Amino acid sequence: MRIVIATGRQAHYRLAANSLIVHGHSVRLYTSTPRARMRGFEDAVTNKFIPAPIALFNGFTRIRTHLVLDELDSTFFDRWAALALEPCDLVLGAASSSLATGLAAQRQGATYVLDRACPDIRVQQAVMVEEARKVGAVFRENSPWFLDRQVAEYEAADIILSPSDYSRRSFPEHLRKKVVLAPLYGRSEPVERLPRRGGATFTVGVVGGQPLRKGYLYLLQAWKQLALPHAKLRIRSGGDLAEYPVIARLLASMDNVEIVGYVADINQFYQDCDAFVLPSVDDGFGMALAEAVASGVPSIATRNCGATELLEDERDLLLIDAFSVDQIKEALLRLYTSPELRERLSVAGAATVAALQDGDGVHPYDAGIDRLLARAAATKLVGAGA
Repeated sequence: MRIVIATGRQAHYRLAANSLIVHGHSVRLYTSTPRARMRGFEDAVTNKFIPAPIALFNGFTRIRTHLVLDELDSTFFDRWAALALEPCDLVLGAASSSLATGLAAQRQGATYVLDRACPDIRVQQAVMVEEARKVGAVFRENSPWFLDRQVAEYEAADIILSPSDYSRRSFPEHLRKKVVLAPLYGRSEPVERLPRRGGATFTVGVVGGQPLRKGYLYLLQAWKQLALPHAKLRIRSGGDLAEYPVIARLLASMDNVEIVGYVADINQFYQDCDAFVLPSVDDGFGMALAEAVASGVPSIATRNCGATELLEDERDLLLIDAFSVDQIKEALLRLYTSPELRERLSVAGAATVAALQDGDGVHPYDAGIDRLLARAAATKLVGAGA
């Protein structure tokens, strides 16, 4: 099959491109990312430059532009990609920037697969608006026309590729039937599990750049109420927490919370943690959780984190409900007071992730691509070459 992946940014599309190459298909990436900056892609993946001026500007300057410019940029990229689309059998298009490209593919007789890593935009925005209100901020909502455009993508797509059942459940029933699951965890180098280092300070880590989605409000409220002696919370985030007044006040009231910026070696960050927590209220997958568990860090995560679907509660991690300060407190206290529990979760969780990597050649994302191709073939959406 001739497959085009249309995405302004690389994001997780290395997984898709490489998996499809392994399946024996030709893959061409339509992207605004220069080939020299495409890390980890198989050599057989070719690319075609499609401009996304605002994305390029953001990438080079790190300046945050107005949301409407980002929306126009996504639309511009999509329309250019549609005009440039070469004959193909299947288009895998990134959500919010592939409506015109997908429709152009369908006019050619090709399959349009929409890659939507997050929940339905209508559900996601409603959650974020409420979370922003709780922390005294205003969430940057999509323009009505752009939201409608994203919904039109859902309706037009032949298949929707989603990383988790958590995301799938957010769609209306008629759209759920289109969803194929492909967890965003594929092949990667195994993480060396170092012996746990005992120390005077119990260190809890969390990783995530979007404070509203990651549930930092609930974590900080729980941390303050616990007031654990000889304990430190380290938040690895590129987001500006000062934008959220309630979060900023919580941070100012505690001297045992450290905000960590750039980390040269994220594996070292995990190794320095006695525990890890991902209190997400909206996380289509949550790669940081898989990384932490793979590193042997006893972990806590909410059911609103898609990566938890690959793990087992009380064996690999402690699973809690989103939005719950009390459940975060209880889980943290269990890890704080029980070295035996930490050791059990550390060993079992790391073994589970190792099995996902090495067990019988079955890898979560590759298995998802198998399901995607089978769905396309079974519904006769692609040609006989599928």
